Amino acid sequence: MNFQPFAAGQPGRIVLFYNPIAGPLHRHDKIDRLKSRLERQGYEVVSATTLVDLETLVDDSVQFVISAGGDGTAAAAVARIGDDTPLAIFPTGTENVYGKYLGISNSTAAFVEFLSRAMICQMDAATANGRIFLLMLGVGYDAEVVHQVAAQRKGHLTQSAYFGPILQTSWRYPFPNLQLELENEAGEVERLDGKWAFVVNVPRYAWGMSFAPQAVPWDGLLDVCILRQGGLAPGIGYLYSILRGGLNARRDVTYRRCRRIEIASDMTDVRFQTDGDPGGPLPVEIAVAPGRFPCLVPREFAENHQQLAANEAVL
Repeated sequence: MNFQPFAAGQPGRIVLFYNPIAGPLHRHDKIDRLKSRLERQGYEVVSATTLVDLETLVDDSVQFVISAGGDGTAAAAVARIGDDTPLAIFPTGTENVYGKYLGISNSTAAFVEFLSRAMICQMDAATANGRIFLLMLGVGYDAEVVHQVAAQRKGHLTQSAYFGPILQTSWRYPFPNLQLELENEAGEVERLDGKWAFVVNVPRYAWGMSFAPQAVPWDGLLDVCILRQGGLAPGIGYLYSILRGGLNARRDVTYRRCRRIEIASDMTDVRFQTDGDPGGPLPVEIAVAPGRFPCLVPREFAENHQQLAANEAVL
């Protein structure tokens, strides 16, 4: 448990990074309001809308970076700002899984208040073929949906953009066999097969679902969930189990905690996704990046997890 008070001192220079096409159209007004509120608090706010801007602007004079957008925007920021610049997530994207997990509001007033009381935690990230992700990686059905949505995207993305690709993929997806090579904390290697695979860092998925509710994003490990049955009917069964409380009781689900994972398939063009963005075709090599970035978290989030850790220690 590594939560510490965030001692920023007097308001100084911060970088506000946002993706102009992430999330709904009205988010630009919200970003403008946030910038105005921060400036009234005494911050010097510098905007970055491209990755080149972000890399150029972040230096030792920057107190922290605000990622205003979705989960992919936050992952892109982490990849560019190094491992010692704190990141605050202002959730204005489509699903905002990381922000919801932390309990961060997308109200500008509430966000500025959160910054004044924030704690800081050194969070893990992970890499997929060298590319950083923060939340999770999916292989199979859900990745195919993500790739279809990306191919059809023509601007700002809403949740309704997923409905058509979900229906099409549900009827047509062949559920190829996946081969996984897993390396645990002790360096022991295990090989398993499955039809779906999820590599989880943060215990929350889109629409409030969770494939690995036991995952902890600061423990230096990734949680792997392997579903061994493919097809529409098993998929409905898995979804029902998640909605009823989780997959742990199912005999056709395998969980492991690992530091490195390789996933391949005999079928060509089997795809993976990271944090809701297209990742490309298999094979993919995944590795945890322990303590990759300092993240600002609400004080309530830190206190809740500290209390949970204390209760577990007593038990």
